Amino acid sequence: MIDVELDMGVVWGNSDFGQGEVEKAVDAAVRFAGLPGLAEYPSPVEVSIKLTDNAEVQALNREWRDKDKPTNVLSFPMLEDDALEQLRHPELVSGSCFLPDAEKIKTLKQVQGDEQEMEMLLGDIILAYETCAAEAKEKDIPVAHHATHLVIHGMLHLLGHDHIEDDEAELMEALEVKALASIGLNNPYNV
Repeated sequence: MIDVELDMGVVWGNSDFGQGEVEKAVDAAVRFAGLPGLAEYPSPVEVSIKLTDNAEVQALNREWRDKDKPTNVLSFPMLEDDALEQLRHPELVSGSCFLPDAEKIKTLKQVQGDEQEMEMLLGDIILAYETCAAEAKEKDIPVAHHATHLVIHGMLHLLGHDHIEDDEAELMEALEVKALASIGLNNPYNV
């Protein structure tokens, strides 16, 4: 359902967390995100995920969030609220009439003559290995389990969820727990 473009940094090489685990996390998040129109979108949908180190995440955090420190996960959504709202209501998605803002879509390839297949880019998720590993050690869980949770968390951000207000945080946490349980992982908030 979702094409995952994974850029895996060397520091993640021995973590037992790779393409398969990332794709499971993405699929689990999508199943519980409340966007039934995503399944009916007429063209490929992509997410870009980068597994990198603290230094790169700190630089991105400083540049985009004015926070000069590393963090476990950063999410950069590409869809505006109106496009996400259309995905919440599949009756609005019919053939090529649903197209998010042209700047948020990129042409993938030519298909049969002049017809073009368009790909919708949901956004980017970036994880910092050292922070993820330290948090996993603190929780006494495998890095791969914690990274799976963080990818699900990042995907929910890309799909319009947030945790600024208490009610939003409760909903997002519940979605994360359901998504994790669907792939056999424990509730990370009970650790």
